[in-house]
Amino acid sequence: MNVRAIAIAASATLMLASPAFAQSRGWYAGIAAGVSRTGSELVDNRESTITLAQDIHTDFDANGDAWKIFGGYRVNDMIALEASYADLGSHRMKTELLGGDPPLPASTEIHRRISGFGADLVLTAPFGRRFAVFGALGAFRSRLEASAALEGNIVFVPGDPGERSRTTTRDETVTHFGLGGEWMFAGATSVRIEWERYTKVGKPFAVGGTGTTGEADTDLYSIGIVHRF
Repeated sequence: MNVRAIAIAASATLMLASPAFAQSRGWYAGIAAGVSRTGSELVDNRESTITLAQDIHTDFDANGDAWKIFGGYRVNDMIALEASYADLGSHRMKTELLGGDPPLPASTEIHRRISGFGADLVLTAPFGRRFAVFGALGAFRSRLEASAALEGNIVFVPGDPGERSRTTTRDETVTHFGLGGEWMFAGATSVRIEWERYTKVGKPFAVGGTGTTGEADTDLYSIGIVHRF
C-alpha cells in the first residue's frame, strides 16, 4: 500500500507540474541587471611586468555596474538556445611604486570596460510547478576597451619615454558559462537569478608586449525578468 501511495503521489505531482512547464516552450526574452567582478589575477599580471621598481602596491576596484538583455527559444522543458548582449561595466586599478635608479615615485592607472554578444546552450531542471534551476555554456564575443596612464618615473616598454597614455581595443571570443534559478510567479513571466563567468578576457600584460590589456575572468551576478511568448 505504501508503494502504491507513493506511485500515485508521484504521478499526481508530474501531472500538476506538466502544464506549467509545457507553457515554457517557445520563444522568450528578458532583461537583467547586477554587478560584475573581475578577478585579482589582473593585479598579479600587472605587477609581474613592472621592472626596475620597488614598494609596489595596487589599489584595485574590481566591481562594476552591469546589465544584459537576452532572448531565446526553448526547444522543450529542458533545452533552450539563448543569445544575449551584456555590458559588464568598467573596473580600474592603480599601481603605485618607486621606480628607476635612484628610485622615485611613480604610478600606472588602468581602466578596462567589457561588453559583447553571447550565444549559449541552456539546460534546465524543473523542481515543482514553478521553480527550476539551469546551467548555461557557450561563447561570448567580447569587446574590451582599455586605457593606461602613467605618472612619475615610469615609461612604456617599448615606447617613447615622453608617452604618458595609451588606449587599446581588443575583440575576441571567450568561453562563457553560468548557473541560475528561475521562479515563474505570474503566468508567462518569471524572475531569474544568475551567476555567470566570462573567462580570460583580454591579452596578458608582458614586458615588451604590444596591444596588451591584462587578462582575467569576469563574473556577473544578476537578477532579471523573463517573459515567454
